[in-house]
Amino acid sequence: MDKNRRTHSKDDNQLREIEFGPHTLTTEDHQYEIHIPDKEYFEKHQQFSKDYLNDTHTWVKVFNNTEAPKGVNYITLIGWTAKDKHQTSYGYTILDGHSVVILASGQGKITDQVYWQTPKLAKKYRDQNYDKLITKAENN
Repeated sequence: MDKNRRTHSKDDNQLREIEFGPHTLTTEDHQYEIHIPDKEYFEKHQQFSKDYLNDTHTWVKVFNNTEAPKGVNYITLIGWTAKDKHQTSYGYTILDGHSVVILASGQGKITDQVYWQTPKLAKKYRDQNYDKLITKAENN
């Protein structure tokens, strides 16, 4: 359920779906290919051709976040050729006895949305207070 008080979403109380595959992330409007980059690749390649940018526009590079604030283990996704400050993180944790995925933005991992396993659970917890999850203030 999109109950995003932090960004004041105009889609309040709408069900949103995401799906992780072995090498993909699918949202309602995009499918991304997930790649683990060679650490030296981006040091060697600072400029990219227009064709390369077109060919890789659906690619994201992924990093495990070794920090686990409040027990949340994150993977961080960044556009293949984007700078590190434009990142989105997905974290896995347990809320009220249920496995959930947290969508967090930026380096401060500000909680944007929580994904429950079923639409029924999402509707049940639509008024969940997400403020107890990671916020920039708590992460500093």
